[in-house]
Amino acid sequence: MSAHDSRPVSGLFADAVSQLAKLMRNELQLARAEISMKVGQAMTATGLLAGAAIFLIPTLVLLLTALAEWLVETGIRPSVAHLIAGVVGLLAAAILGAIGLSRLKTSSFVPKRTLEQFQQDAAAAREHV
Repeated sequence: MSAHDSRPVSGLFADAVSQLAKLMRNELQLARAEISMKVGQAMTATGLLAGAAIFLIPTLVLLLTALAEWLVETGIRPSVAHLIAGVVGLLAAAILGAIGLSRLKTSSFVPKRTLEQFQQDAAAAREHV
């Protein structure tokens, strides 16, 4: 034992508990910051989806109407032409909805860096105990 280790065990234990508490506070601050960043990204994604919907709805109506009119001009009955245009619109909505939902999955909100750092800290603490 060196001269620097002459403190009583209770003092060393108190220091260890104090350092562990400080480490936990730092990890919680990191988790809060990372979750806040993830929530900000989700809010941005939601805002972009809403903005896209505002512009997409009238544009899609015009395009589907034009498609139905073009199909009528090619000799298809109007009812069938409108049905085809409706199916095309439904497919477009499904694709956009799937992309939007994939960006809002709960797994994207997990504070991955914080969890990795916490696991590293736990491993380091196990090595020193």
